[in-house]
Amino acid sequence: MTRLSIYLILGLIAGAMWVNIGTLDAGYVSVAWGDWQVETSAWLALSLLAVVTAVLMFLSRLLRSALSVPGAIGLWMGSRSKRGAQLRTDKGFAAFYEGRWDVAERALSKTRGMRESTLLHPLYAALSLVYLGKTERALKLLDAAEEADTLPSAVIALVRAESFLMSGALDQATLSLASLSAQELDTPRGKFIRCDLAWQQKDWREVCKLVADVRGSRLCPPAILDQREEHAWCEVMGGSVARDVMGIWKQAPDRLKGEHSALWQELVERLGQEQDAENLHKAVSTRLEQFGEPLTLQCVAKLPGHSVAKLKKRVARWVDHDIEGDCHAALAHIAEQSSDEASAGDLWQIAYERKPSPVHAARWANWLRRAGHDERASQLEAEALAALIPNQD
Repeated sequence: MTRLSIYLILGLIAGAMWVNIGTLDAGYVSVAWGDWQVETSAWLALSLLAVVTAVLMFLSRLLRSALSVPGAIGLWMGSRSKRGAQLRTDKGFAAFYEGRWDVAERALSKTRGMRESTLLHPLYAALSLVYLGKTERALKLLDAAEEADTLPSAVIALVRAESFLMSGALDQATLSLASLSAQELDTPRGKFIRCDLAWQQKDWREVCKLVADVRGSRLCPPAILDQREEHAWCEVMGGSVARDVMGIWKQAPDRLKGEHSALWQELVERLGQEQDAENLHKAVSTRLEQFGEPLTLQCVAKLPGHSVAKLKKRVARWVDHDIEGDCHAALAHIAEQSSDEASAGDLWQIAYERKPSPVHAARWANWLRRAGHDERASQLEAEALAALIPNQD
């Protein structure tokens, strides 16, 4: 309100001054154009000039506003288009995360060619097609992205390799990876694809080499990696020469050497096939420090020579946990090798009572025959044969 009052006062003062100046004779202005001539007072001419100037300024602003209308409309339409593209992009990425590959591919393909499109659009659209099993369409999309230079060449090569892997074209997947540098192959995604390729090609040593890094990248479920890692190490051990078996066991990760380990079973089988009693004795001795599983105790019961007596203390520590009699059977075998026949008989009896298996029956029957109990030995042998021969009923 105060500002308005000030403006009014200033306006009144300016108006009074203008009227007073207007009463003065400041001369006249004459404008001649051909036969036309206009004369007026100087003050009126100045007033007309001010009015004309104000009108021209108003018309100029009006014209600029009119000319800017199409641009404003285009900007508004562009903002709507950008919002639509963003919505389709968000929808596509959300569908990709949810595993709805067809929805993801359609949504991301609609943004192709737009200014708002980024390298993520063709990348995830191609991956969606890969997971849908539409390898040819995915490869065409990657080729187009390569020509348009919208995706890094390393990313295109990796996605191509993954596409070929999922379609079973292992040779083409290998060629796609061959175009990458060592640094590009050592990326988490690169190692994951190489590990998957090695698994399908049954290159077990390469799988063993890469699986630890793939586990760290968390690109593959741990349960699947654990199964593949264990299988790969078992295959490596099974396909190695005899002198390398123990070395492979030592190189294997500790998580594969737990109780009831498949790799330990493979080691025992290989050493048994090679009749390498010395290394089997060493491996069993070390194993008994941590585990007293049935397989290890059964190995003790098969070891020849008096050196098996050195394992007595390590075997005896598992007696309290012996449910199936394998620990007592191992101790009975040690007693026999040490010529302690009385203890051997008692231990074989306990082992048979806890698990009347054909092996325990046969070993106890042998002791009984040595002790002169042929009738009881014959009964045990008959029971062992009956258990081994399939039922014909």
